Amino acid sequence: MATVEKIRKIKADARKRSEQRVENRNELASHAIVALSELGYARTGMRDIATVSGRSVGALTYYFDDKIDLISYCVRLYKEEFVRHIDAAMTGHSSSDEVKEAVTSAFAWAIEHDANKHRLWYDIRSQALFEEAFRPVVREIEENLVAMVVRFLTELGRPADNGQTMYFLLDGLFRVHLQAALEGDTQAPEKLKIAAYAVLDSME
Repeated sequence: MATVEKIRKIKADARKRSEQRVENRNELASHAIVALSELGYARTGMRDIATVSGRSVGALTYYFDDKIDLISYCVRLYKEEFVRHIDAAMTGHSSSDEVKEAVTSAFAWAIEHDANKHRLWYDIRSQALFEEAFRPVVREIEENLVAMVVRFLTELGRPADNGQTMYFLLDGLFRVHLQAALEGDTQAPEKLKIAAYAVLDSME
């Protein structure tokens, strides 16, 4: 085999191993989120996550340095999915009213269907006040969320320079209604929509 072909094969094999590693990490993270979102950061150990995922603790530590590394990966993964969900809700509309309805409905859907996952985000964000290791991923996620809100404002034809302020307002509403949903308020998703509309209308 020619040297060039050998190099190509080595690169292809390395790329395949890298892709497989990412797939394995994502699979483990998807199982870990189930345990973490139910029990929270403080009450979940690597052994609990291993039990839920059907893997050994050794397998987890092969792919992740420790619990903080695993949780950071999990939170980043599902918050990226959340941002994609909201971005998808913004597209294909002919008016700002349609955009507003679609996005606020997507927020409500997230509370109704993914409350436990979002609860984990607020748990980790609070932990970052005490645990320095969580601060980089929390900062990264919040920057992505602010950027998402800026895109939302742009789709509404609003000035994007108050994107951070609007993020804080919408995030506050989301957290309050998330907690209400977790406490059993079945109307929390619809109440979130109404509150989000009020905030958006007040800043027109």
